[in-house]
Amino acid sequence: MMAKSLIRISGQWGWRAGIAAVLTAALTLAAQAQTTPSPSQGVLGVWTDNGSKATSGAASSTEPLPGLAGNAAPVTDPHVEQAGCASCGRGLLGGPGDFYMGQGSTDPCAGGCVPGRRRCDCCFDQSTYVGRILGGLYDCICCPDPCYEPHWVAAADVAFFQDSARPVTQMRLRWDTGWDMLAPDRAEYFWAREKGPLGPNAVARFLNYRELTMYTEGAIDKIGVFVEQTYREVGLHASPISPTGDATFSGFGDLNIGTKTLLLDCDLMQFAFQFKTFIPVGSAGKGLGTGHVSLEPAFLTTLHLAPDTYLQMEAAYWIPVGGDSLYQGNVFHSHIAVNQVLWRLCRDVVLVGTMEFNEWSIINGNFTDPGTGNPVRARDTIFSLGPGARFVICDRIDLGAGTAFAVTGDRWAEEMVRAEFRWRF
Repeated sequence: MMAKSLIRISGQWGWRAGIAAVLTAALTLAAQAQTTPSPSQGVLGVWTDNGSKATSGAASSTEPLPGLAGNAAPVTDPHVEQAGCASCGRGLLGGPGDFYMGQGSTDPCAGGCVPGRRRCDCCFDQSTYVGRILGGLYDCICCPDPCYEPHWVAAADVAFFQDSARPVTQMRLRWDTGWDMLAPDRAEYFWAREKGPLGPNAVARFLNYRELTMYTEGAIDKIGVFVEQTYREVGLHASPISPTGDATFSGFGDLNIGTKTLLLDCDLMQFAFQFKTFIPVGSAGKGLGTGHVSLEPAFLTTLHLAPDTYLQMEAAYWIPVGGDSLYQGNVFHSHIAVNQVLWRLCRDVVLVGTMEFNEWSIINGNFTDPGTGNPVRARDTIFSLGPGARFVICDRIDLGAGTAFAVTGDRWAEEMVRAEFRWRF
């Protein structure tokens, strides 16, 4: 009886020990899987094949799998059958194809098709910044990283005087203050022709203005729609030849609606197309609107330069429709911002700074000369620049302020301050 009991006990402990061994092995593998290095570090970073950052000349710390070191032949399991790539791009009649590596091929970019994935070319020398940009752009278009998860990044969306590339569901409150604006009817970009059929019955020497703007955007995946409504207050300082004196006007400005489509999305860059339509709901006679519809297509880009450094860019073309035939004019404007994380309280609570450069090219149109009241050709180029910063709490809330200072004689506002509060949900 004692012998039978010992046999029964040893059997119970045997299968328990087997289960414990299996669980130990599984946990060990899981721990190893979680130590996978982080993905790319931006276009200015340096990558190894496994995504970790390496210094020049340093050997990879990753141990090769057995049978794959050097020129050793790969290990082939005769019981595993290839799941795809029956022709590897050679077609029905065979012959070299896009994915085929012929016998004795010396092409380092050729060969080896992987089931379910396209072969990515390696014809760009990614040891240089230019090669890395071109290679990353090629990969982003043709061979996107299957491990990349699209998400909003604080340092990629900091600029105040341009729009961000990624559509996101959010609410934004914006306060603008501008001082010493000259020629506000220039190309009818800010308001309608002075002393015209729709514009203010005044000639401005300069003006100051304040705007409160409510912006609401709804986004699903790579597509977003938005609406923006402004409340404007204008302080007019009249020219000596103005038929009326100094005055202050306030009320709702023009309504802006639009769509945004994200065309490219990878760790290296985001590239989007945006289209705005400005609807003239503000009183043009009080300087609260332009008095005409305007259309504005734009391209928006974000480029990942380094782990905490991004470059934001926008190129847009403003097209007036139905304005004064003598004064209205097309305006091309472009913006560049360099964004950098300045301080981290913790992983998701950060202070991000930006330096912005803004340019407007007035293609045609006119403005009213404050000295004579006559129309003057508006064709010109205007530049401004200034720093800004945002304090970001997780990926939900941020608030901050940016500035723009005119660096050319002809200008919109000489100084402009913009404060924003945003809530993403």
